[in-house]
Amino acid sequence: MDLKIRAMRAEDVSDIFEIYNQPAFRAGTLALPYESFEAVKKWAEPRSPRDLHLVAQLDDRVVGAAALRPFYGRRAHAAEFWIGVHEDFAGNGVGSKLLAAIIDTCDNWLNVIRIEMTVFTDNERAIALYRKFGFEIEGTHRAASFRNGAFADVHCMARLRPSNGA
Repeated sequence: MDLKIRAMRAEDVSDIFEIYNQPAFRAGTLALPYESFEAVKKWAEPRSPRDLHLVAQLDDRVVGAAALRPFYGRRAHAAEFWIGVHEDFAGNGVGSKLLAAIIDTCDNWLNVIRIEMTVFTDNERAIALYRKFGFEIEGTHRAASFRNGAFADVHCMARLRPSNGA
């Protein structure tokens, strides 16, 4: 698979809209069903000039997307992120390549030492991906989200940049 990671462009929104409205994406995120194109376009836009928005491109098609959102002030050393992968390409390393790019940017360009996110406790594939990159479960939020007619728990996970001996 000749996958290319690059910065998100305005013309990528159609492919991101398709990913956003897939059942697997909705099950693993806080997305609601039947989101409009305009709502997804606004959601995909950077909220700050510090945000990093990436896509995974295969041929001429976006098959995954990710965003890094660094915090400010006393939390300027930390950031949160999200990743979404097209259902047809899940399990093929797309999420790994996107997460590797996010971590490289944090470690080598932004001096972000803490990367964090929440993940549904039953999302075993995502949890395995995050653990592979050094994320650890720091706690569990009970009944954190309403999904498929029931309340669901999420783990809060974080990765602290390994010390470089300095």
